[in-house]
Amino acid sequence: MKLDKHSSIPLYAQLRELIVERIQDNSYKQGERIPSEMQLCEELDLSRPTVRQAISELVSDGILEIQKGRGTFVAKQPERLRIPHFNSLTFSFLNLTSYEDIGLHPINLIEANPELDEIFGFSEKRHPGYWLAQWPIVYDNIVHGWCTSTIPVQIFPDMGQAISSGKRMLDIKSNKYAYLPVKGSITLSARPARNNEAQMLEIPRRNIVLAAEGPLFGRNGNACEFLRTALRTDMLSLEIN
Repeated sequence: MKLDKHSSIPLYAQLRELIVERIQDNSYKQGERIPSEMQLCEELDLSRPTVRQAISELVSDGILEIQKGRGTFVAKQPERLRIPHFNSLTFSFLNLTSYEDIGLHPINLIEANPELDEIFGFSEKRHPGYWLAQWPIVYDNIVHGWCTSTIPVQIFPDMGQAISSGKRMLDIKSNKYAYLPVKGSITLSARPARNNEAQMLEIPRRNIVLAAEGPLFGRNGNACEFLRTALRTDMLSLEIN
């Protein structure tokens, strides 16, 4: 790629793409220092502000990183957490055998709302609402994803109290065989992170996450759980088969 000073595309934007291209073709390798601002100015006949703006944007995007007193380096890609055999039940709360080691947040009781009522097929105007379970996906002390599970109180009336008292998951699910998930309808989509997701994942607001969300169905054919999981696209690898 060559810079075109007669193009309608600003020079800093062209330089940004040139640096990205050099990273992709391994001219600038991960973890290595790139030429200084002055070297780029001399090589490409550019002004210092133009070079500085291009580098600043690449730093903001996490492609480059500035090490004080050392220069600007190509950021290393983080090691990805591989989740093998991903399927609709991978992040199911009701599918867990234990909740003790997942960093589960306190279970909340939320009121009925039209969106959830439609998902779970509740036609009556009044019902006890839903349990909201939330927990992180943590690897090497870094949060890679954020899981949210919504479960009808009608199906598990004592779930909140049972978990608060430390009751085992196997006992909570006892005699609920027909209401445990066996299949689901999960949608994967790339979307901007919601504010609470960005906070939990420790990423800038509106950063793109991979969202896995949808209902799970029990053996009786009815929805028993609704999942919404936000995954960091830079830290996870899903194997789907």
